Amino acid sequence: MIFSITKPDPFNILASTKGVLEEAKFVAINQKAVESNVTRIGGYLKQHADFPDFGHRLTGNFEADLQLIFFESMMGFCFWTIPGKPKWGIEMSDGERVDGWYGVCASFKRAYDEGTPVGDANFFAKADRKDVQNIFRSATGAEIPLLDERVAILNENARVLNEHFGGKTLNLLEAADRDVIKLLHLLLQCFPSYRDVATYNAREVVFLKIAHLLALDLEYRLTPQSQRPFLKNFDQLCVFADYKLPQLLRAFGVLEYKQSLADTVDSYTIIPKGSEQEVEIRSGAIWGVELLRQQLPEYSSVQVGHVIWLLSQDQELQSKIKPYHRTHTTFY
Repeated sequence: MIFSITKPDPFNILASTKGVLEEAKFVAINQKAVESNVTRIGGYLKQHADFPDFGHRLTGNFEADLQLIFFESMMGFCFWTIPGKPKWGIEMSDGERVDGWYGVCASFKRAYDEGTPVGDANFFAKADRKDVQNIFRSATGAEIPLLDERVAILNENARVLNEHFGGKTLNLLEAADRDVIKLLHLLLQCFPSYRDVATYNAREVVFLKIAHLLALDLEYRLTPQSQRPFLKNFDQLCVFADYKLPQLLRAFGVLEYKQSLADTVDSYTIIPKGSEQEVEIRSGAIWGVELLRQQLPEYSSVQVGHVIWLLSQDQELQSKIKPYHRTHTTFY
């Protein structure tokens, strides 16, 4: 199969993942399935082209929300559990139960409402395990996964924000001239936790999911539609490779797994971070969305990927499709 790059690729994501799929042992893309799903995805895009999360769990204060989004986005990883075991989730004051990425947003808003300074870099620079555990305190008996790693990331990134940008996300944005390409370069240069890069056959493969998530929330969750684009060059971004996108693309027939990998995923066997299987799955997600986007030129990669992610939140659909892969990682 020929993978043609038809858009700017400022971080080498398309080129590096293209190289993976051209040599892949475990994952393939079915071009006929791409074509057969264009109408379905295009129809869903017409109904959901705008993001439904504008203002979600935010305060309405621009600078306070910048701070919340900065610290929340770096927590956008690893919410899964093995079926039959309790899954982390929180309970809001009104009794609503929330988990996953929406649980992170709800955790921060709950803490903010309780008076915890979750927008303050000085707080996170010194926060200990107990502080962060309290922000993410669970209503299910299951602790949020990788809690110690979350503490370390919040500590490190808060210290970097203080050292280089006066503790303010606004200063980070101004240093980047509100250009998403410059912003991601600053993140990669200054904040080690954003360097979501793997190696495949001795070559570097670039993903950058968490950095893209920050940009996504700044553009669509923080900014009303009438004021977009908030970030320059936003349309140059790729979709970000998590665990839900490949699950849906596999359900659509766009991604095909070799039987050994299918058995591993379907049995909830952990796939190691940085392994050939994991890198191929994530690369397949990037290109599955990219090939759909090439046939839906009026939409961006982020829009196409996001509506597929929205479909992944449909509980009825989730009950009918095969599992997503399980990997312990702070990258997604």
